[in-house]
Amino acid sequence: MTRNSETAELVGVLTGGATRHKLSPLQVRLRILAAVLAALNAVALYFYLSPPGGTRQDLELESVQVRTQIRAAQTQAAKSHGLAAHVQTASEQASSFSDKYFLPKRAAYVAVFEEIQRMAKASGIQERDAGWSEEPIEGTADLTLLNITANYEGTNANLMKFLNESDRSPMLLILDALTAAPQQHNNQINTAIRFQAIVREPPSNPTSGGTQQ
Repeated sequence: MTRNSETAELVGVLTGGATRHKLSPLQVRLRILAAVLAALNAVALYFYLSPPGGTRQDLELESVQVRTQIRAAQTQAAKSHGLAAHVQTASEQASSFSDKYFLPKRAAYVAVFEEIQRMAKASGIQERDAGWSEEPIEGTADLTLLNITANYEGTNANLMKFLNESDRSPMLLILDALTAAPQQHNNQINTAIRFQAIVREPPSNPTSGGTQQ
């Protein structure tokens, strides 16, 4: 018996272990666990060497680019806010200017003629005759240009004082044209002056359902 077993072992060694022994369940589980761990290590190594979002250098570069874009957007937003504030201020100033200097049509003619007569009286110049005309202002729907042309007679000093009064007038009177011709006596000057004023048309009322008689 002893010789036979020794002979069998010797044959197994010489044949290269052709005779295989069955693995126990514990050994099978250990080998499966080792294979799973090896696969997980391979996956971890792959993600370490080539992460889905890019390498660390790529992520740092992308972070710098994002921060740069955020700063640029913040700067643009600040500029837009400042521009909006300037536009709002300009709009308010334009509205204030128009309310102060654009005359309502109902009162414009009387107000302009009274102001011109006041300036003539204050300067001592004599008004001979006057006339007026209207013309629309292109690009606007409710503004009209009122032209007032008047002939005056007086000295050169009277004329200079009259022009000074017009320059200091609280009303927006635009000196559009001036012609002067000296007389042959008493140092008098005949002057034709055309002023312009901006008149605002009243807002149009919506059409009512009925007709007033």
